[in-house]
Amino acid sequence: MGRHKYKFVIIVLSGIVLASGGMLGYKFYQENRNEAGMKTKQLVEKEASQKGARLAETKVISAEMNPLPENIEAAEKAVDSLPESEEKRKLLDRMALVKEEFDRNLKANEEARLAELKGDIIQAKIDLGLEKSPSEGDVLEILHNMTHQKVRSEEKWGFVQMTEVNLLAVKEVLQENPAFNQHIDMLAIVTDWLNHDFSNIVAEHNSIWNKKDGSVGKAYGILSPSEEAALIKEQFGVQ
Repeated sequence: MGRHKYKFVIIVLSGIVLASGGMLGYKFYQENRNEAGMKTKQLVEKEASQKGARLAETKVISAEMNPLPENIEAAEKAVDSLPESEEKRKLLDRMALVKEEFDRNLKANEEARLAELKGDIIQAKIDLGLEKSPSEGDVLEILHNMTHQKVRSEEKWGFVQMTEVNLLAVKEVLQENPAFNQHIDMLAIVTDWLNHDFSNIVAEHNSIWNKKDGSVGKAYGILSPSEEAALIKEQFGVQ
């Protein structure tokens, strides 16, 4: 082999060796870089998980110390967002106890309140015409007239004041006559109202209104507190 050809072969081989070394080096660099990135990602995820767990436990403690519906809801949401783990299962068990105690206390308070208002509820049933063999139509009419205190509509005929006692009287009748709830779940509606939840009252009015074959007076909004207060004073003579 000539001297020049020999040098050329040496140069080519050297280039191949260098290129191979460079590729191996780059591959090693990439692998290390990927591994470092993975470790960083895992560390970030671990820290986020730990932060979420600490926040969830804080919410659970808050619900345990002050078991209000909003605290219980916030705690459940925080715990549900955690990934599956032994810690999450323990927090879920603690929340189950909180909810059990809350339901037990709520039931006891409701029973005590019913006992306190027993005489007023009996009188309300008499005043509402529900003391003797009421019909589904009777209850629908009363609820329809109660909604007029809350909803905005062009026409309103008939008013029944939506008081706690009147609602409890209607609830008792619905509990005694479950068949009344087959077409419209009036018991659920009354329960919402007793819990001061009127978020669906427009739809509830219109469902009852449709059931009664209403043609005029469809609800399209909710009265403001001042408008409701003025209506109560006008219709019932009370503030």
